[in-house]
Amino acid sequence: MNESVRFIIIPAPPEEVARAIDEARRIVCEVGRSCAALAYPPHVTLRTGALVPLPLVPVFMDALEAVIGQWDPFPIRTQGLWRTAYDDGGKEKYLVGYHVCKDTALAELNERLLRYTTWRASNRLHFEPYVTLAFDDLSLDGFVNVEHWLNENPDRLPKGFSWTCDNVGLFRREGDTWTTYKVWRQ
Repeated sequence: MNESVRFIIIPAPPEEVARAIDEARRIVCEVGRSCAALAYPPHVTLRTGALVPLPLVPVFMDALEAVIGQWDPFPIRTQGLWRTAYDDGGKEKYLVGYHVCKDTALAELNERLLRYTTWRASNRLHFEPYVTLAFDDLSLDGFVNVEHWLNENPDRLPKGFSWTCDNVGLFRREGDTWTTYKVWRQ
């Protein structure tokens, strides 16, 4: 059996912003009785991740580095909370997060990542940038609880975040968590 490595490719906020996002995630996950989002570092969701056969990880890394290429650091700004339901293989799932303003540089980075299709883990290609607070194991009841809680506590979570994107990180799945594999910085 050929073992594979599961990767996600993400820009991560600086530590101070990451701590604030993490606190918002913990609150939303507690209210929604969800924990899947806590396995990931705070990040902007870009293209789908990759499922790479273990012996081919070096080939994947070389190709990914070429795809990421060079970019100038650019601003990232969230714009309000975002709640949605989505289809995941015939199962309805729910997501709560911060909507991220579409910036030309962010869209171009994501477009380069989408063009690299080898070992892509999913065919969901629609690009709606966001910072996840809760998803995947968030049930309909939890989703509704979060919506009610947000309506009753409109000032409990930060209105938004902003930072300069100067990195693209590759994170590897290890058990139920994601750890840094490599970070490209500008």
